[in-house]
Amino acid sequence: RADIERGALGNRVAAMWAPLPVGPMGAVDRLHTISGEMQEIKDSGQAVGAEVLTRLSGFAPPTIMAQAARLQARQRLFNLVVTNVPGPQRPLFVLGRELAAIYPMVPLAENTALGIAILSYNGQLNFGLIADFDALADLDALADELRAEIVELAAEAGAPTGNGRGGRPDGARRRVIRALE
Repeated sequence: RADIERGALGNRVAAMWAPLPVGPMGAVDRLHTISGEMQEIKDSGQAVGAEVLTRLSGFAPPTIMAQAARLQARQRLFNLVVTNVPGPQRPLFVLGRELAAIYPMVPLAENTALGIAILSYNGQLNFGLIADFDALADLDALADELRAEIVELAAEAGAPTGNGRGGRPDGARRRVIRALE
């Protein structure tokens, strides 16, 4: 979102093709690499172009949209979807009870092997992982690796360990890890 849109409601959807650094490197270096690549993509206008196409879809005749949806569902260009959804940073309540966590999920289109959704809520980062069993039979192993990478990132970055020091809420790091379970 642009700075003037901070806090605005509604979804902003943009597809971006980004490299995924999976080779050997430290967690902080990997984070910096990904952050730099994503900033370059955003600065290039690639994300804006995809968003414009998404907005224009509301003006297309239904028959064209139906054909486009069928084509998109049969895509062969990628097999991984990762999405980050900023959620409310305050507690929400349902029938008077505080919502403990929100776990996001990415629906898998045909030929998509893995979907990873990340949602922030009330000081937590919650992950939802879903996979095509034929393509990725051991999703638990991937979740374990992701959990280990987050622990490594927190350690390399000098993040607090949940003892209440460092200005973060007590247990914040633990909640991030537990959200994967």
